[in-house]
This record gives sequence, C-alpha cells and structure tokens, in this order.
Amino acid sequence: MKTLSSRLILLTALLIAVSASAAITRGPYLQLGTESSMVIVWRCDSVATPVVKYGTAVDALTETCPVENITIRTTTSEQPLHTAPDGTVQYEATLSGLRPNITYYYSVSDGQTPLMTASKEFRFTTHPTIGTEKNTRIWVVGDSGTGGDGQKQVFKAQVEYTKQAKREIDLYVHLGDMAYGRGTDGEFQYNFFDIYETMLRNTVCWPTMGNHEGLTSKGLRGIGPYFDAYVLPTQGEAGGLASSKEAYYSFDYGDIHFVCLDSFRHPRGTNAPMALWLKEDLKATKAKWLIAFWHHPPYSNGSHDSNKDKRMTDMREDFMPILEAAGVDLVLTGHSHVYERSMLIAGAYHTPTHNHGVVLDDGDGNPQGHGAYHKSEGLTPRNGTVAIVAGHGAKLGGTRGILPIMRAVMLKLGSVVLDVKGNTLSGFMLDKDGNQVDPFQIVKEGTVEPKAVEDPWTPTNKDIIGAQPPAKPRRAN
Repeated sequence: MKTLSSRLILLTALLIAVSASAAITRGPYLQLGTESSMVIVWRCDSVATPVVKYGTAVDALTETCPVENITIRTTTSEQPLHTAPDGTVQYEATLSGLRPNITYYYSVSDGQTPLMTASKEFRFTTHPTIGTEKNTRIWVVGDSGTGGDGQKQVFKAQVEYTKQAKREIDLYVHLGDMAYGRGTDGEFQYNFFDIYETMLRNTVCWPTMGNHEGLTSKGLRGIGPYFDAYVLPTQGEAGGLASSKEAYYSFDYGDIHFVCLDSFRHPRGTNAPMALWLKEDLKATKAKWLIAFWHHPPYSNGSHDSNKDKRMTDMREDFMPILEAAGVDLVLTGHSHVYERSMLIAGAYHTPTHNHGVVLDDGDGNPQGHGAYHKSEGLTPRNGTVAIVAGHGAKLGGTRGILPIMRAVMLKLGSVVLDVKGNTLSGFMLDKDGNQVDPFQIVKEGTVEPKAVEDPWTPTNKDIIGAQPPAKPRRAN
C-alpha cells in the first residue's frame, strides 16, 4: 500500500512539473541596442519554450524572434552561467532587421503561455542612424549597488524628474560597483536588477566593471556574474571598432561616440592591447561628440586619492593623453564616493595633479553663471575636457580635500543627467531629493583656439558642499 501511494505521489508531482510553465526570475531587460537590433534577456526557474513577439504597437506584436536567434544558457551549457541558482535558464533573444529610431513593444512567453503581462512598459527604441543628430538624454550613476535606501532615493529622484520633464532617458550609463560587496549573482539580483527593474525593461544599461564586480568576475577571461548579466559589443556591432572583449568596448548613438574602458583588471600601459585598441577606435570615429567612461577616476580627492591610487594614476597618465588627442569632451567615472566636476581642462597628466597651464576655462560652465564652456566644432585634439566623478549613487565616503582642477565638489547622494542637443551638451547633478545642482554646458561651434588660463581660480576646502564625514582609507571601495 505504501509503495502504491508513493508512486501516485511521484506521478502527480511529475504531471504538475510537466504542465506548469516556467516562471521569470530576472527581467526581461534590454541589452546591446543598435540602429537595427536589440537583445532581450530574461531568466526562468526552469526550462521553457522561449517565444518573443514584437511590433510597433503594444496590441499588434506581429513579429516573432526566430528560435535560432535565441541563445540559451545554463550553469552547464556551452556558454555557462557562473553561479546562478540551481535550475536557472537564461535566454538572450536578438531581434534583428529593425528600423532606426523606432519604438517597438515586446512580450515573452513559454510557448503559448505568457510569462508577463503585455504593457507599454515593455518597449525599446532603436538607436538613430549612426552619424545623425538626435536630442539625447543620458542618465549616469556610479557605485550604487548597496540595495539600501540611498540607492532607492537616487533612483526615485530620477524617475520623478523624468515624469515631470516628460522626457524619457535614452541611455543608462553605469560607472561600476553596481553589486556590493563582491559582485555575486545574488548581489546583482538584489542590488541591481530588483532595484532598477522598471527601467531596465525599456532602457539599455551600458556598464563598466567596478572593483567589487571584479572580485568575482574575471575581466581577462570574460566570465562571472557581471558577464552573465550583460551582453556587450565585441565585434563593433553597435558602431566603433571591434575589441573582442566585453570588458572594454565602444558604441555609437547618433552623432555621439561612447568608449568604455576597464580600469580594474586589464593592463593599462600605453602599449597594452586596450590602449592600442583605443587608439585605433578613436582614429576611426567620425562622431561629433566623444564621451568616455570607466570606474577608477583619473582625478579625485574624495574617498580615494588619484595621486596615490595606482589604477587612478595610470588612467590619468596613460589614457587621458590618448583620449584628449582624439578630442574627448566628457570623461565619466565612479569609485570615489563623492560628486566632483572639473573645469575645462587639457594636459592635466601630472602626478600630483596641479592647475598650472592645464585649465582652458576656469569658470563654472553655467550659462546662467560664468557662461558655457566653448570648444571647436567636431572632435579637435586637446580642445578641452570636463571630467566628472559620480561615485555618489548610494553612499558617501568623505573627501581628503579638493584637487585644484575641480570646479564643484559635493557630498550629496545623487546621479548625473546629460542632454546632447545639436552643438550643445548640458549636464547637472540630480541629488537624491530631486534638486538640480551644478548645471554646466559645453558648446561646440566654429574654431576655438585653446589657451590656458594664466592664473586659474583655485578651489579650497571651503568650496566643498555638503556634510563631510571623515575619509578613511579602505582596501576596496
């Protein structure tokens, strides 16, 4: 009798398992957008029959992603997941043959069974044709991955600002340390995907690896939870030159060229593969704007000191000259838990950092203040760069003082909002309470001959805004 009962229980369990649909445990979220394609990623708790439908109206999803365009990954597959929970299956569907600058809606199903409720929230807009002008809004945040109230407040401020402005974010740039403390798969889930879920379903996140992700993920080999989470260009799929590495890459969005570097793991010498790739990539671009981002800042005196940290010093001495020779406009970094923004600078490669002969405009860059920074049209070598440290996405680390090239230093939680419109790049720091602070602009028109300010304005510690907790040395922050 016990044997028959046990068999009935087992048979019932098997029937339930077969008939039950898989459940989504992550996503769906967007990755690797281009002018003609988009990658949709999601995870299930068991094997499913993946079906992705899409179309230009939420009630008319007339197209289906071919099954051969869907990569299936498990912990034992040919492209294995690193440390995902047992039974996890990750699906990466590439939608191709799309039209540039068009909004599409999508749905994900297990065969005929929907895995999500159809909604206008599940949408994406393809990139504009490379080289064309498009008004572009970029949200930038760094060192946010605590899963705590600070992170949530910073994100909420961006969501509320976007609603009030009635203008959506086009690109999301993350400056690393999105999954404290060691970048494990679970930390990615709780401190990144769960927090930003509503944004990730309709906005591509373009990341760079921080030192905390690097504790678990192996940048040189391209394996680990960071590389499981993201699908990044290696062969120039989104514009730019093929890098063959997801750890560093480039992409184009209209007339903006973005370059992401790996400041944590890859060799940083000027003759190392990353630097050689960067030089060739920058030679090939014909963009109007150039924005570079990575984790360890070339300039900071916040919770980390760029005059003493080897990675930070290397990025300043080895990579800033390459980028400035190509006419870089903006450098975005995190790591130091503070907000810092430089004046318009060129040639500030020395250690320690000074402001003699390297400041081209010592004003505040505010059109309502000292006036916007001005540069020549296009990408002109050593015509001026603004460097921003935005490592204040979830917690503050204090400062050790203020570097002489900085125009603004703030100990407030927040993020950065950038707008590129024609010949003007505008930006400001959006604090956790929704206040827009430190507005600045870069205007590019005509020909501007760069000339260093003879006796530039020099900031002091009194110019630091916000409460100042003590900056204590840390092994990895």
